[in-house]
Amino acid sequence: MKKLIPLLFLMVASVLLMAQGKKTRLQPGKFYEAGESIYAPRFGFNGKIPAGWQGSLPRESELFLLQTVTPDVFGEIYVFGRAQGDVQTLKQLWLQGTELSESIRIKAKDPVLKGDMLVSEVIGEGQSINKGNRGYIAARCNPDGPCIIALSIMPKQFYEPVKNTLEQFLQTATFESPNTASPYANLNWNEFLAGKSLVTYAYVEGGSKDTEIHLCADGTFTANIKKTGFMKNQNPQYNGKLSGTWVTKGIGETTNITFTFSSKGNLPPVEIPLTIRDEQVFANDERYFVAQSTKCK
Repeated sequence: MKKLIPLLFLMVASVLLMAQGKKTRLQPGKFYEAGESIYAPRFGFNGKIPAGWQGSLPRESELFLLQTVTPDVFGEIYVFGRAQGDVQTLKQLWLQGTELSESIRIKAKDPVLKGDMLVSEVIGEGQSINKGNRGYIAARCNPDGPCIIALSIMPKQFYEPVKNTLEQFLQTATFESPNTASPYANLNWNEFLAGKSLVTYAYVEGGSKDTEIHLCADGTFTANIKKTGFMKNQNPQYNGKLSGTWVTKGIGETTNITFTFSSKGNLPPVEIPLTIRDEQVFANDERYFVAQSTKCK
């Protein structure tokens, strides 16, 4: 599925990460519960997490994910954006479909309009298709250009409830004029990183963890740092299992994070530059995934 979504119908996927002003920023690794609002100013999109569902930005993905939290229905909905478009263009792309591999092709079955929303069942062709699943896709476009697409591939017994939720999620959403101003001008890094983990992988797709740092809200951290990680330009002793305290300084797109060590007490504090751009976090120009920490209390 992770490889399927970005290829689907040749659309460019964009994270629904951007928020500013008085609206809450959608943050990687944070779970959004039913009834909470999400805001994507780049697309001018305002939505709400459906009842019985939970939303998040998985660190391995650049797609907003909705998942069921009730035991009687199982489903996942992937939400992504297209910077410019209209429903007629989307319809043609969906009908053309795309080759996912030599043995799998997917395409829309019969795209139709429900009001201003384009909807269709998604069908697969090929020897490797799981016949126990069904797919559904829907899209709405901002009058000013951007489109929001939602796709689900679910076990066929849950097709109707997941389909209905997907449609309701898009249909009840509202649009406003897209805002391309930087969403990070007022980013408070201490708040953003508190309770999060920073992880980089030797290989992003299914690879092993290369460096993992847990930044707890009480200002402490634990880490397992490889020599190739974001401290590679520092003293080579800055590797392995480390712990201590952390703090950032600076508001906006860039900051410096300072680590003070309690383990290996002979190590002096180290300051590392952090940057967020294109919905991605970089430390010393190396990409890090941000997620809710599983080790902070």
